Amino acid sequence: MRLSRREFLKTVALFGAAAAVEAYKPAIVEALESAAQGEVPVAWIQGAGCTGCTISLLQTSDPDLVEAITWFRLNLMFHPNVMMEPQHDPRGALKMLEAFPEGGYLIVEGAVPRGSYCMIGSREDGTPITFEDWLDKLGRRASAVLAFGTCASYGGIPSGYPNPTGCRGVRDLFRERGIATPVVNVPGCPPHPDWMLLTVALAVLGHADWILDSLDEYGRPSWFYPDYIHNLCPRRQFFDNLKIAERPGEPELKCLWMIGCRGPVTKADCPIRKWNGGVNFCISANAPCIGCVEPSFPGKEPSPKGFYQHVANPNVGSPKVFAQPFQLDLKSMAESSRASPASLSALSPMGTLALAGLGVGLAALMVKARSRRAKEVEGSG
Repeated sequence: MRLSRREFLKTVALFGAAAAVEAYKPAIVEALESAAQGEVPVAWIQGAGCTGCTISLLQTSDPDLVEAITWFRLNLMFHPNVMMEPQHDPRGALKMLEAFPEGGYLIVEGAVPRGSYCMIGSREDGTPITFEDWLDKLGRRASAVLAFGTCASYGGIPSGYPNPTGCRGVRDLFRERGIATPVVNVPGCPPHPDWMLLTVALAVLGHADWILDSLDEYGRPSWFYPDYIHNLCPRRQFFDNLKIAERPGEPELKCLWMIGCRGPVTKADCPIRKWNGGVNFCISANAPCIGCVEPSFPGKEPSPKGFYQHVANPNVGSPKVFAQPFQLDLKSMAESSRASPASLSALSPMGTLALAGLGVGLAALMVKARSRRAKEVEGSG
């Protein structure tokens, strides 16, 4: 399947990245198979992290993509956790990565600690090799570096105050060392597998420029982080009607802004895409958004606020003053959600205009929400 930049961007604009993953699934499979066959070298290295990004990618629920990812991971040039050939000998791993060629794609998971806080082996003469030096060497060879997860993107949890190991993101290291290789941040703790899949596929298929053209001010592909979660949230109606929870665990559906929800300051398509096969996301599980895709996560200042402590948005004084509020009728959307994917082509001109203007995956929402969204809306009165 040949990708067209125009058609791809049109799909993302109208239906969001969630629908784009489904629409271009054959191309994603083709990309992963190309990488697996060695046509495009891809190496995945890890610094300070928990391996959650790897686990997230391997947990995709689409059968076709599961098969492709399985083949991809078994034939990846290097991955410290899932590659077939055991790499218990650090020198063996280093020798394998010595063959990483110019023009390959480097995926980084985990933050970049300073100096000896993260060492990955030793040279023949016994001198240690630090992770940051390893990343420096491989990063200069790569066509682009894909920083998967908030740790690799911005430092994440390992960089929390007081950050004794000096952890930071890949871009920070590259700025320090004058490395010109472009970096694509795909933050999340962990990132959604769709975010990583589409990014890898576009890069491997030779469309890294599409990704780079889409980056926002924090180096993220804007189609995955299109708007504030608050503006996309199925509970936005409760905020506008001043039905706001005052303590965690309240049984009645309410907006969670006052109990620490970072939705008003966090951009991601989680309310549209959802997790675990489109089943749920934090707020639908009655837990506030913790802002895990943002550079400030989890709190890099002394005594950061807890996840259930209210965080005021400096641009907002009180409810109903957010810019560009999300004002679609949720009950109508729930009724429309019973339509089949084929019915997306029959959207009314007004509906198409709304989708294009918002630039988010509302069509995917209408397809995936189905009866559970209807029940939630009807239960809210």
